Amino acid sequence: MIHFWSGLVSWMNRGPGYGNRRHAEFELWAKTEYKNDWEFAYNHMLANNGSKPRIDYLPKKEAA
Repeated sequence: MIHFWSGLVSWMNRGPGYGNRRHAEFELWAKTEYKNDWEFAYNHMLANNGSKPRIDYLPKKEAA
């Protein structure tokens, strides 16, 4: 029964303005987690259905 109610609430929350709320949440999250590069994170989330950017990128070190 709980699954039914959570599904119903989820469905109702997708009403008018859902996209605007979702984009606002993406922007808030990006500004919180990526202070200086939040625009990159925000655009990545928009382009990739809300998935956050990977942060395990390590630049290659130059050979000595």
